[in-house]
This record gives sequence, C-alpha cells and structure tokens, in this order.
Amino acid sequence: MISKIFGWLGRKVVLYVAVLAAMLAYVVWSSGDIQATWTRSQTLNLHQAGQLQGLVEADERLRDELALKLKRAGEAAQRESVVELEKQIRETQAGLRQLQADRPSSLDAMLAKATLNIKAIRAEHERILRIAFLKRKIEGLNKAADAARNYDAALEISRENARKAETKISREREVSTQALEDSWRKMNVGQAKCRATKAAVIKFDESWEAVTLERLPFRHRRADLVRTKDAQCADSRKAEDAFRQAQKNVNYWRQARAGADQLPKRVSDWIDNELPDITGALKERVIDEQKRAEETISAWATWAWTHYNVGKVVKVALATLGLIITTPFLIRLFCYFVLAPIAMRRPSIQLRVPEGGGVAIAPAAPSATSVAVRLAPGQELLVRQGYFQTSSLTTKPKTKWVLNWCRLFTSIATGLTFLVRIRGEGETTTISAIRDGLTEITILTLPEGAACVLQPRALAAVAQSIHRPLRISRHWRLGSLNAWLTLQLRYLVFHGPAQLVLKGGRGVRVEAAEHGRVFGQDQLVGFSDDLAYSVTRTEPFWPYFFGQQPLLKDRVMAGTGVLIIEEAPLTARRGEVRRGLEGMIDAGMKVFGM
Repeated sequence: MISKIFGWLGRKVVLYVAVLAAMLAYVVWSSGDIQATWTRSQTLNLHQAGQLQGLVEADERLRDELALKLKRAGEAAQRESVVELEKQIRETQAGLRQLQADRPSSLDAMLAKATLNIKAIRAEHERILRIAFLKRKIEGLNKAADAARNYDAALEISRENARKAETKISREREVSTQALEDSWRKMNVGQAKCRATKAAVIKFDESWEAVTLERLPFRHRRADLVRTKDAQCADSRKAEDAFRQAQKNVNYWRQARAGADQLPKRVSDWIDNELPDITGALKERVIDEQKRAEETISAWATWAWTHYNVGKVVKVALATLGLIITTPFLIRLFCYFVLAPIAMRRPSIQLRVPEGGGVAIAPAAPSATSVAVRLAPGQELLVRQGYFQTSSLTTKPKTKWVLNWCRLFTSIATGLTFLVRIRGEGETTTISAIRDGLTEITILTLPEGAACVLQPRALAAVAQSIHRPLRISRHWRLGSLNAWLTLQLRYLVFHGPAQLVLKGGRGVRVEAAEHGRVFGQDQLVGFSDDLAYSVTRTEPFWPYFFGQQPLLKDRVMAGTGVLIIEEAPLTARRGEVRRGLEGMIDAGMKVFGM
C-alpha cells in the first residue's frame, strides 16, 4: 500500500512538472523572444546589480573607516612606550591570524560567486579589508616602536643640526631683511613715477592743444608721453615683484629659524593612512562579480519569473493538475451511477444459430496439465504448435497450414497455423502445454447440432471428421450497446460435431449457467449459443472507484447452456494488462472475437 501511495504521488509530481513545463514552454514560445532571451539576460539583473553597487559603497565606507582608525592609531602610537607598542603588535598579530584562519573554503567561495550570495561576498570583502588594515597597523606599530627605541639619539642629532643651521639662518635672514628694505624703497619710487606719467597723459588729453596738435607736425608729442608712462609703470611692476620675492625670502628664513628650534616627532616614522593595495583590487573584483552577476542563472530566472508571469502559470498548472487528477474520478462516478445502469437495462446479446437446434452441451471434465485424445474412425486431430507432446510409434504426423481456410485471417492472428495433423483410427495423442507450465487443458465435446461461441485463442487442438471439417460462423452485433461496452463486436461460433481441446492459464472451467453467472470480462472465452450475454456493474463500489476493478463485468442470464471460463487469463502476462502496442493488439483481437 505504501509503495502504491508513493508511486501515485511520484507519478502526479512528474505529471505536474510536465504540465508546468509545457505551459512555460508555450508561454516562452508564444512571446516570440526565445532567441533574444539569452542575449538580454546579461542586463536583466537590476536588483542584484543594485545590491553589488551597495556592496561597493559599503566597501568604500569600510575602507575610509579603517583608514581613519589607522591614522588615529598612528597618532596614539607616538605617545606610547616601547612596552605598550610591543603589546599592541602581539594583539594585532593574533587578530590577523584569526582572520586568516576564517577564510572560507574554495567550494564555498565558488558557490557564493556562482549564486551571487551578497551576504557571503560582503563578509569576505570585509575580512580582506580588515586583514589589510591589520597588516598596515603592524607595519606602523613596528616603525613606531623602532622610532621610540631611537628617540634619544634622534633628539641629540636634531639639536646638533639646529646649532649648525642657526648661524647660516641668521646670516641669510639679515641679508633678506636688507634686500626687503631696498626693494620697498625702489617700489615706492617706481609707483610715484608711474602715477606722475599717467597724470601727464590724462592732462594732455583734457587740454585744448590735443585736438589742435592732431593736425600739426608736432602731433607725436602725446605718443612720447605714453611711451614714458609705459616704461615708468613697467619699472614700478618689477619693483613690486622684487618686493614680494624679498618678503618670501624673509618669511622662509623666519620659518627655518622656527623649525630649527623644534624637536623631531615620532609620527614621521608612522605609515601612510591610506590602504592603496586593497581598494583598487576590491573595486576590480566587485566590477567583475557585477558582470558575472548579470550572467548568472538566477538573474535570468528572476527576469523570466516576472516577464513570463511564472507565478500565474504555476497556479494554472496546479489547477490543471487538480483537474487531471479529479477528472478520472469524476468520470468513474458518472460511469458507475449513470452509464452502467443504462447499460444494464439494455437488451442482452443472444445469438440465434438456426443450425444449432438448441442441442445441449455437456460440461467438460476438470482441466489438467495434459489430456489424451483417442481418434474415432474417420477423425483427424489438429494440434497447435507447442501442445503436441506424445503419440504412438505408428503415427505419422503431417502439417495442416491453417485451421480453416474460410477464416484465414482469424487462423493467422490466433496462431492456428502450421498445425500438426494426425490421422488413424484408435490413435492416442497426449496434448499438453510444453512451454507454459501454468497452462491446463480440458476437452469440450460438441455433439451433432450443438454450437458454442468461442475465442480461437483458447483452442489448443481440434478433433474433427475428415470429411466434415469443423465449421466456424461469424456474427456481428454492431447495434448493441453491450457489444460496444465489452469491446466485442464479432462473435465466432463453432459448430459440432467436434471435440475442442481448450487451454487456459491455471486451467479452463466449463460449467452450467444454471441461475446465471457474473465474471470478469477477460475470463470468458466462450458460452453456449442459447445463453443471453450482457454486462453488469461491478460490485462493490470502492475498488472500482480507486481503479482496482473495471466498471463492468460480463453476465449471462439463467439457462441450460454452459460457460467456458479461463481461471487466470493474465498468467501469461505476469498478472498485468498489457499497454502500448501490445495492448492495442489485444483490444483489436477482442473486437473481432479472437
């Protein structure tokens, strides 16, 4: 039961996946952009691209924060003792080893990149930046410690250098101060001359002589005034430039004098505050990952989910699956409570064989693994291939190509070809299934005037008169609902006199109809021509509802005839109804009564 439940669930899951895939394929196909999907997929991951942009900004903020912390650590290191600095170096190295040990495995890193796990990538970037920060801090602490150890020597060297520079600075400062005074005087003189010449030009332009002299040979007088003004103003500007340069020289030597008195600072032995070796590499790495993110399957899947409205398709597929699952049960309810009662009320199939005369057929003996057939005078025995077991030494078997030339197609389809023919009064032949160990055999005797419906597949051998071969007639029932429901539209009737050797899985039972019988459709292989044959609804309901039993079973009404029942018709098929092409062939043979 558990196996069947899980098998049913598995089949429905596969069915749902197939339905969903078919719907999605139709949606994608009908959209007309199958070819464009892969080329556009590289620019579709706007959400993930935005996440990566946020990651870049977070890396920048963290880098600036760590750079500021590095600067503050450098400032603090200038005030610490050698012992404290060595302690900080040890603690920083321990933190560095811990970060290096926390490196994710290659598989985790590869999966994070492939699936674009922003959280994992951010953690890895933070780890790399902090490792760089700690390495730079260790380098700075080492330099600060070295500076602290050599601080006294640095102080003495600084004082000696300051004394040597004092004399030079004082001398140069005096020279610069004298030059400043000289340039200041020259600048004042030059500015006065420039102003005077400008005033002369303005005065000339405002006098009455300016217009008059324009027409006289002495009109070059104003040009001379302008040239004098330009020369005096140029000299004034040069004096101003010299004065400003002298000021710079004085300030320079003043600053040099102040610097000579300052002591060296240990901060000069600290590292730069930036993290130059990490930021650029991280930016390139993030850009590469951003490009890869736009090419990931998740990017295309995110776009496809929205573009093709996959959520709605999933719901429709679920509804379709529910409809597919419930439809067979709804059909079974309709068939059981509507169609089957209608079929039960339809008239039965009753074959009218004028030649039969209503001669009764005696029930046969119980089936056995083998039977012996003794030929009467004027008889012959035709045995199907695979059932001829033993015969007497005087027997000379021959071949009969088909059972009945008038029913050539039926003989070929049911395997009644290349029959073994045996003749001779008193010859005894043992008939048994050679290849199938579960097949049993019995003999049904048809007296003169008797007839019975029989499916030729159940025939193992026939004992008939040499001069009056077995006659087989066919009867169609195309207008009968029962015939269509049982999928048997043609019935083959075998007429006596003859002995029919019948075979069946686990045996063949020939029994009197008496008060009527109900049996499975696959079990019935024949019945007397005087019986009324119809269908009835299977009972009880629930085995049919869950597919364990067919809707209809065969039924014969009360009568004096016999039924020919195969005990286990599916024995040769391992207990299963054949599917596919074999199932179609079986159904076709049943339609034609074979």
